[in-house]
Amino acid sequence: MKKFVSITISDSRFIDKSIPDLSGDRIIEILSNNKLVLHDKKIIPDEEENISNTLQSFLCQDEVDFIITTGGTGVSARDITPDITNKFIEKRIDGIPEMIRSQSFNKLNTSILYRGLCGISNDKLLLNLPGSPGGVEDGLKIVVPILDHIFNMISGDTKH
Repeated sequence: MKKFVSITISDSRFIDKSIPDLSGDRIIEILSNNKLVLHDKKIIPDEEENISNTLQSFLCQDEVDFIITTGGTGVSARDITPDITNKFIEKRIDGIPEMIRSQSFNKLNTSILYRGLCGISNDKLLLNLPGSPGGVEDGLKIVVPILDHIFNMISGDTKH
């Protein structure tokens, strides 16, 4: 079974633990319902060092297959998740964020401001999703149907 990590990047949820993490919970619910196993869940602030250290930590863990973040993908000054993620990606998969933006636009025209990235690093899939539960759902609708294929390709099973 493939294992995933859910990382919520949110100053407010990091500071005030009473604020529900609806997006992180939605990631866990959707991926768990699609036969992935939660390895760990983190809530961290929108700080470069926290994001970088958290990503690096999970990239070094052999049992982790999928690192998925929610939050920090917009255009405000504190939205730095893609900028930090980009430092770790060895091979970008640009089509996934492009489809997320495209498919979300009809529901919410501000989705074009989503700057999330997707790629491979250390044989793991990395994906940045928006910080809203709806953005998480829209993104996972794109990704979940192709996860098995992505994991097969990462593991070297390249037969089509």
